[in-house]
Amino acid sequence: MPRRIRSLVASLGEEVTAHARQSEAIAGRTNLLALNATIEAARSGEAGRGFAVVAQEVKALADQARSSSASFREQILGRLQQGAAIADDLVRDVEGGRLVELAQSIADTLCRTLYDRSIDIRMLASDHSVGEAILFRSDSPKAEAKALERLRALLRCSPYFLNAFVVDASGEVAVCAHDNASVRTVNFKGYPQFERALVADLSQEWSTDDVWENPWSDRRKVLVYVAPVRFDGATIGVCYLEYDFEGQAATIMDVIRKSTSGAVVSIVNRQGRVVASTGAYAYHAVHPYVKPGDAPRIDARDGLVVAQASVPSNHGFAGLDLRCVIEDHVATDDEIADAMRARMRVG
Repeated sequence: MPRRIRSLVASLGEEVTAHARQSEAIAGRTNLLALNATIEAARSGEAGRGFAVVAQEVKALADQARSSSASFREQILGRLQQGAAIADDLVRDVEGGRLVELAQSIADTLCRTLYDRSIDIRMLASDHSVGEAILFRSDSPKAEAKALERLRALLRCSPYFLNAFVVDASGEVAVCAHDNASVRTVNFKGYPQFERALVADLSQEWSTDDVWENPWSDRRKVLVYVAPVRFDGATIGVCYLEYDFEGQAATIMDVIRKSTSGAVVSIVNRQGRVVASTGAYAYHAVHPYVKPGDAPRIDARDGLVVAQASVPSNHGFAGLDLRCVIEDHVATDDEIADAMRARMRVG
């Protein structure tokens, strides 16, 4: 509806301009006729004096008509421009507002989903069997077996947990839920996420960094959650939980795709790159309507409305600076105008 109003205002502006120009053209021709009449009256001498007076009056009326037409055009077009500005605001508020609400709802859902995984990693890292596996695994095979069962039990809870493992303070993998996982041979000493977890203070119970392609999981797009494993106040290792962001995002995007009519919904990271989308964007493609550092906004243009919402901070979780972007391709102003003209012809 707001776009139809804007199209109607534009159409009225064009009609006013056309009529005003036509009126000014008529006034101009009348003025020219009056001038010719004045010249002929002058040639007629005394006999044409009365006719000359009439010609002057006609000229004056033509000048007034042209001036009045120009003034009318200026005033009406000014009012119509104000109406067009109001219609533009309506487009942003009505169309954009709806999309912003949807984008924020998706962002909130994603935030809750990601934060809930932090509960899983914290519970895992605080489990006694995990700490005992690090401290006593060389002396007690039972300690390692108990921790292994605890890790595998967590993985059975959700299809989106790809792996869980524990790394000791030297960087060696102490326990890994998957026996054949290639990550078992990796030493994490020097890895930024591992090093940050080792020196984290007591208030930093967990962290995750960014969606990335994990070479140890067939390049699956994942989020890796980590939490310090502590014993008597000292950090003795780091617990890892690999979350299948690609699979979870695909499920969410599929639900969104079925519930939205033609709109393209994307999740982008802090660099403005796509990490999930209902559209044709490839992973890590630069999103055309998002720039790093942009504040969430509504962008309404001819034929397109773009709305953005940030994944909010929740319980100390910064949302990875992710945001939800929705593109809704709508009828252009020309298409709306054509449809309105066709309707008027039928009517």
